[in-house]
Amino acid sequence: MIRLSLFTRITLPLLMTVYSLAALSPVMAQEEKKAVTLQDAFMNPDFRPPRMINMQWMKDGLHYAHIKATDGVRSIWKVNTQSGEETLLVDGATIIPDGADEAAPFSSYAWSAHPRYLVITLTERNIWRRSTIGTYAVYDLEKYRLISLPDHQEGVMNVKVSPDGRMVGYVFEDNIYVMDIETREETQLTFDAKKNIHNGRFGWVYEEEFSIVDGWLWSPDSRRIAFWQEDERQVRTFTMTNFIPLYHDYIDIRYPKAGEKNPIERIGVIELDNGEIQWMDIGEETDIYIPRMFWTRDPHILCIYRMNRLQNELEFLFADVRTGETRIAMQEKSATGWIEVDKTSWLHFLSDSDRFIWTSERDGYNHLYLYDYDGTVLRQITSGDFEVVEVLGITPDENTVYYLSTEESPLERHLYRIGIDGTGKQRLTRESGYHDINMSPGCALYIDTWSSSRHPMQRRLFDGEGNEIRAYDGMDVATFDAYHWSEKEFFTVTTSDGWTIDCSMLKPANFDPSRRYPVFFDVYGGPATQAVRNTWPSALQQWYCNEGFIVIQADNRGSSARGTKFKHAVYRQLGKWEVHDYIEVVKHLSTMPWVNSDRIGMWGWSYGGYLAALSMLLGPEYFHSAVSIAPVTDWKLYDTIYAERYMQRPEDNPDGYDVGSCLVHADKLKGNLLLVHGGLDDNVHLQNTMKFIDILIEGGKQFDMRVYPNGNHGVAGGMKSRLGLFQYYMDFMKRHLIDG
Repeated sequence: MIRLSLFTRITLPLLMTVYSLAALSPVMAQEEKKAVTLQDAFMNPDFRPPRMINMQWMKDGLHYAHIKATDGVRSIWKVNTQSGEETLLVDGATIIPDGADEAAPFSSYAWSAHPRYLVITLTERNIWRRSTIGTYAVYDLEKYRLISLPDHQEGVMNVKVSPDGRMVGYVFEDNIYVMDIETREETQLTFDAKKNIHNGRFGWVYEEEFSIVDGWLWSPDSRRIAFWQEDERQVRTFTMTNFIPLYHDYIDIRYPKAGEKNPIERIGVIELDNGEIQWMDIGEETDIYIPRMFWTRDPHILCIYRMNRLQNELEFLFADVRTGETRIAMQEKSATGWIEVDKTSWLHFLSDSDRFIWTSERDGYNHLYLYDYDGTVLRQITSGDFEVVEVLGITPDENTVYYLSTEESPLERHLYRIGIDGTGKQRLTRESGYHDINMSPGCALYIDTWSSSRHPMQRRLFDGEGNEIRAYDGMDVATFDAYHWSEKEFFTVTTSDGWTIDCSMLKPANFDPSRRYPVFFDVYGGPATQAVRNTWPSALQQWYCNEGFIVIQADNRGSSARGTKFKHAVYRQLGKWEVHDYIEVVKHLSTMPWVNSDRIGMWGWSYGGYLAALSMLLGPEYFHSAVSIAPVTDWKLYDTIYAERYMQRPEDNPDGYDVGSCLVHADKLKGNLLLVHGGLDDNVHLQNTMKFIDILIEGGKQFDMRVYPNGNHGVAGGMKSRLGLFQYYMDFMKRHLIDG
C-alpha cells in the first residue's frame, strides 16, 4: 500500500520526540541556542522517546511482558501493572535449540492462543515489506524449555500454536504443516503447492495492499484450519535489475499492474482428524478479492469477506465448513468511493447470540453498528459528524466497546467507551492532543502515549475507568534547553470552491516578521491518510526550520478523519484536487508579508513524491522547486489493488488516469525538479521515474536525478547513505530557494 510506504520504512524512524518550548529554560538567551542538525534528527538518542521493547499484554489483561537485556543477555520479563514489579518470565539462557550447547540469541516473541506457550523468533529475514521467513521455536512456560520445530533449513513462516495447546502449525515451502508439541511428530496437511501456487501465505500484492501475511487460521476448537490458497500463475512478472554484480542479476516479482490480471484465491478448511480439505463456495467469479476471513462464534461457520474488483462492494459470506456451502450474511456498497478493510474496520461476533458488531461508513462517517446474522442493522451504536478511527476492544461481558475517535477534532484522537446499546458514552482521555492507546485484553487496562503541539510525548498506565495508575519514565527536559525548537501552529484555508483545508506551520528559529522566508511543503497526501495532527513536531521538521524554511503541512481533499464526502472527493481523479488544494494554500500564504511567494518548494516520498512532481507540473506559477522521491508517475504503472481502489481500472476511467499523470503533463515543467529513486524498489518501480525522465528529455526539459542502485522503497539503506540523501535534497532546496 503506497500510503504506508513512507511511514513504515522512512518516516516513523525519523519522528524523534523532544520536549516543548514551555519546558525550556527561560534563562538561556535565544541566540545561544543550537540549531537542530540532520545528525540530531537521525542519531541523537536524547531526541528519542523511551522505548518499551517488544511490549505485549498477557492474556489475563493485568500483566504485560517485554524484553530487557541484563549483562548482555536478552530475556523476557513479566510486569505486574498494579505494583510495577518485574519478574523473570523467560530466561534467555534457557533458549537452547535442539542440538545446541548454548543459548541462542532471539529477536522477538509472540503470545500464542494458549497461555502456556510463546513463539520465539530465533532467526528471521524479510521477504517483502511485512512477510518474514526464518527459524522459530515454541517456549513452554510451565517446563521452562524450548521446543524446536523440525529442521527446515530454508525456513518456515506464519507459526502459531493451536488454542488447545496441543499443536503448532506453520508454512513450509508453501504447504501447511502441524507438529504435535509433546511427541514432536510432524504432519503435512497440504500437498499441492507448486511454483506460484501457495497455501497459507500471500504474494506481493495482497501483502502490500491488504496488509495481510498470515494466510491461515486455527478454528477456536483447534479441530480445523482455514486457509487461503493463492494462484499467481496468471499474474505477469515484473523484473528488476541488480546492476552491482559483474554480470547483472534479475529479480522477478509477480506484480499485477492496474487493469492486469490478479491472483486467484480459494478458501479451504482442513479437518485435523482425517486431513480432508473442504473447499468453500465463494462463487464462480474469480476476478474478486478475499481480503479477510474470521471464525464466527460457531466453530462450524467461517465468515469470508468477498469484495468486487473495484472494491466498492463488500459481502460477508457465512460458510458451513462441513459442506462448503455459503450464504450472503451482509452486504455493503459505496456509491461515492471505496470500502475500507484496514484498521478502521472492525468485526466482532458476540458469543451469546447471533449478532455481530461491524464498523461502516454507510452514513458518511465511520461508525459502529450492531447486526444480526441476516445482515439486518439492529442498532447504530455511535453516530455524529465524527469518525470511529479504531476499535480497541470489548469488555468480557461484551456490553462495552472502547474506541478511538475524532469527535473532539479531526486533528486529535481520544479514547471513548460506549455500551453496545448506544448508551453511556464516555470520553476517558483528558488532555487535548493525540492519544495512541495500547489496550489490554478485556479492556481492564491501557497504556496512553500522548503528545500535543505544546507538550512532548508522555506515556502513562490507566485502568479501564480512566484512572491513572502510574506514569512511565520520560526524557530529561534539560537535554533540549540548548536547542532552537519551533512550536507547531494550526490554521485553515477555505478553498475557492468552499472546502476547508487543515494546515500546520513551523516557523524558523528567531523568526523575524519583517523578513520574507521561503516555504517548504512537507507532503504525503495519499487517500485516507492524515498529516496535520495536534502532536509534538518531529526533530526532522525542526531541522527543515533551522535551515531557514517555513514548514507547511496540509490535509488535502482525500485525507481521512473528516468523513467520506471529504475523503471520496478524490475518487477517480487522484492528483487533481490534492494539487488544487496545495495551490489554494500557497495563495493564502502569499498574503502573509513574511512569506516569499517566489520561493515555494515541496518535497515528498512515495505518494508524496508523486504530488511533489505533479504540483510542479500543474502549478508551475506557484511551486518553484521540488524533491520527488520514489514517485508514482502514472497510475497505470502501479498495482491493481491500490490504483483501482481509487481510480477503477484504466479502461473504466481513461480521463481520470490522464488528469493525474506526470507523464501526460511532463511538458509543463518549468521549475527545479530533483528526482530520487531506488533501483530495486519493489513497490514503486524505478520504471516510473525512467518513463518520466524519458519524456522530459525528449521535451528538452532540465531536471536533476539521483538513483540508489540497491535501494528499495526506502531508497537509502545504511545511515551514511540516508544522511547523504537528506543532505543532498536539502542542499538542492537551499540552492534554489534560499541561495538562488
